[in-house]
Amino acid sequence: MKGFDFPGCYIPADHKSGSIKTPSKLLESLFKPVPANIRVKPLKNSAKPKTPTPPPTLPTKKPLRYLATRSLLLACGLATLGNVPVYSMISSTKDGKIIHLTEPLLDSTSPAQIVKDLNLPAVAVESFSGYAVDILPDATQGNWSAHTIETDDTLESILGRLELTKTSQKLLENTTIKQALGNLKANTRLFTQVVDDSLQQLIYAKSNTDVYIVSVTDDGYIGKWETNALETRNAKIAFTVKHSIQRDGKAAGLSNSVIRQLSQVFQKDVDFKKGVKVGDKVGVIFEDFRYQGESIYTDKVLAAEYRTGKKSYQRVRFTLSDGSRTDYFRPDGDTELKRSAFDRKPLADGRMSSGFGMRRHPVFGLRKNHAGTDFAAPRGTPIYATADGSVKSIGRQGGYGNVIELSHINGITTLYGHMSAFKDDLKSGQSVKRGDVIGYVGSTGTSTGNHVHYEFRVNGEPQNPMAVELPQVGIMTAEEMRSFKSIATAMVQDLADLRKLASADQADRTQNGG
Repeated sequence: MKGFDFPGCYIPADHKSGSIKTPSKLLESLFKPVPANIRVKPLKNSAKPKTPTPPPTLPTKKPLRYLATRSLLLACGLATLGNVPVYSMISSTKDGKIIHLTEPLLDSTSPAQIVKDLNLPAVAVESFSGYAVDILPDATQGNWSAHTIETDDTLESILGRLELTKTSQKLLENTTIKQALGNLKANTRLFTQVVDDSLQQLIYAKSNTDVYIVSVTDDGYIGKWETNALETRNAKIAFTVKHSIQRDGKAAGLSNSVIRQLSQVFQKDVDFKKGVKVGDKVGVIFEDFRYQGESIYTDKVLAAEYRTGKKSYQRVRFTLSDGSRTDYFRPDGDTELKRSAFDRKPLADGRMSSGFGMRRHPVFGLRKNHAGTDFAAPRGTPIYATADGSVKSIGRQGGYGNVIELSHINGITTLYGHMSAFKDDLKSGQSVKRGDVIGYVGSTGTSTGNHVHYEFRVNGEPQNPMAVELPQVGIMTAEEMRSFKSIATAMVQDLADLRKLASADQADRTQNGG
């Protein structure tokens, strides 16, 4: 039987049986030792005479040719084995039985039957808008800005303020984006990334977890709702003043916005223009918004500490529940958490035209006690209630002209005279809040010009509104106070931890020659 060809080689048939050698037999023949009866040509100068030898069973070959042929056959054999399935087997430790791994229907107790479920998703994970994540614009490029959505804000109005009107038109051509951003919720945030006067990305943060991300592509803009794509965290930075607050704060990683806020936070405690000294220490906790692992916007300072010499000042941000006031309060300043219950004057602007006490009456020319203080202002200027209270009386009253009298705490009443008009629908017995508009400046009654006559009475006795000691009231309600104390306690602990961390870092740098 003839041999057969494999690519690049020829395997002969067995010269005795005429059968083709199997791969295993072929390998055995390849690795057999060289037969002893192969004749090797002696050296020419050999002194030994040639001795006759019996005819060899294999043809005479030169050593190099022999090795080359054998190597070729070995290569062909290995190539053949590459196409032959390999059968593995293991021995059971129980009874020594040989188990072939390719055998079907293995017993569940077999050591070869090892099955482990993989925790794979039921469906393929979808990337951003069907595209690979790495196509998103680089978050570190250009400038990011943030906008708190107000009641009447629209996407067009916000982008218009950024001089991106054409961009808003392109965005709203996409019906999906128009539907998502067509009704922006008040008090939410909108972040925009602008590179070379072109909008690259827009993030509408509807809540702390749900955000709508719009990004530019070669074909326009695409958008999709994402969860937890925008991270909000409280960032903490401490530094020591070596040159100035601006320079050292910037080197520590603070934005210009946070540095400006620090000067406002400590405006009652430290003069940032003249009172800063080398060696003063600053710690600050502020809002940090991160996207794609990068800080894209830093916002409000939440708490801060300033240490100079042996003095230490701490401030914590807090907003009253009705949103009427946000301030930075001392965490231990109970006396600071009170404020005057009254304003000194009922106008936002206006000059004092006549003081309290004895004076010559401008109409009658007689010296007479002036029971209040006059503030001149143009006709129609709003008049405000100087404290919380209720309307005791409203109407026309002799020389006072159009007048309103309000009742307040501790037997105090205030009176506002010579009004040109009252606020619409204001009635006797109605409650008013400090700062509410109650009427408008005029010159009704006995008056020589547009002004408001303002009186401050305690148990019916007139007092000088500009000098009387005003009662104090709590800035916060009892519930607000509890909330503030809880926030302040946590912030003070964070500031203490930040101070320790900064001190340890400074000590480490000193030890290492930093």
